[in-house]
Amino acid sequence: MKTYHFDISGEVQPTLEVVEAVDDAAAARQALLLLSEILRDRALSASATVILRIIVRDDGGRRIWEGAASGRA
Repeated sequence: MKTYHFDISGEVQPTLEVVEAVDDAAAARQALLLLSEILRDRALSASATVILRIIVRDDGGRRIWEGAASGRA
């Protein structure tokens, strides 16, 4: 297992999540699932547009994946 860092920003308090994954592809999939979960939760609890961004880095700081999403309740 490898350690990855998820930098989450947007219309949420900037957050750093540290996760374990088998490889880069698995880390990117976990990030996508986390992004959609946060977006869904924020959209259900707010009546405004929600914008999120997530960057996945490995332990060496190399950027593995970057994604953004937005939604409106």
